[in-house]
Amino acid sequence: MDETHANPSDMNRIKQEASDWVAKQDEGFTPEEQDAFFQWLAEDPRHGEAYSARQSMWKELGVLAEWRPEHSVEPNPDLLAIRQRSKIIHWVSAITTMAAVFVIGMMIKNPWNESTQNNAILLTSEDGALFYEHHIMDDGSVIELNRGAQVSVNYDHDIRLINLISGEAHFTVAKDKDRPFIVQARNTVVKAIGTAFNVSLGSEEIEVLVTEGRVLMTPALQTVEELAEDFDTSNGQELFAGQASSLSLQIASPTPTIEKYSVEQIARRLSWKNEVLEFTATPLSEVILEFNRRNHTQLVIDNPALGEHQITATLRPNNLNGFIELLHLTLNVDAEQTNESKIVLRATNP
Repeated sequence: MDETHANPSDMNRIKQEASDWVAKQDEGFTPEEQDAFFQWLAEDPRHGEAYSARQSMWKELGVLAEWRPEHSVEPNPDLLAIRQRSKIIHWVSAITTMAAVFVIGMMIKNPWNESTQNNAILLTSEDGALFYEHHIMDDGSVIELNRGAQVSVNYDHDIRLINLISGEAHFTVAKDKDRPFIVQARNTVVKAIGTAFNVSLGSEEIEVLVTEGRVLMTPALQTVEELAEDFDTSNGQELFAGQASSLSLQIASPTPTIEKYSVEQIARRLSWKNEVLEFTATPLSEVILEFNRRNHTQLVIDNPALGEHQITATLRPNNLNGFIELLHLTLNVDAEQTNESKIVLRATNP
């Protein structure tokens, strides 16, 4: 919205809020204030314009040495739409929190048969993830890998099969009632319709932690065909968000143990998802290299001169939204998505 056609009192409020955020930033954001700031930016494109106007003297990223936003893991269309000149960026929207049921069961027959394995695709190298990795699947589901994790994926029209070969991964599942989302880890499977959960495969046990939705534990699953069918929730044991279940790998027919996790405990348990990178006088090209190593979406610098800017900052590599917004506010950089997994960064005139 053009300021000349905006409600004056509304614009005055936005300008005042922008000034308040500049003052808070100058004093040093707390983690809570950083999150609130990026939420404020996402609420209205005019917020970013107003804030940028009050930060015009900032030309170097080093001013924001402790910028650690957590608002989102992918660029937000509302934040970038006002900057596009010839093309509108299309982003996959954040997955809506859904209450859904999934099944954790002991496998009688391995669903990951020879045919399934032949069609599976590894998300990482054979050695597993060297860093935290963030992958957005074709259906909008998100798979986050801890260091050392190895996952193979096989999607078809009936089922979405994920094999956690090693390590730990968090899954945010896009709802699709016609294609259940199945994660196998050794002799345990997790069946999801639309929810979020973490699976950790260790040498002695498997742990499943539910972060959204509810679960049903049952040993009744056997084949791929059975996995693709609707499951009966009349028997088995339900787990809800905030509960974790552990199964021993040392016992033939283990009895699952259930533990309640607080919000703080979940945050600590999944702290690996919030990896931070420290940069001191580092060329932007090297900063982007570290982001690209950890994300499916790749950033590309249009002008080599832009990559020479030195960066001093602490950043979360899984927050492309915050990183791109920061580049825009401090280096006058615009972003354009040229395909599903590539974003081009360009410097513009102040």
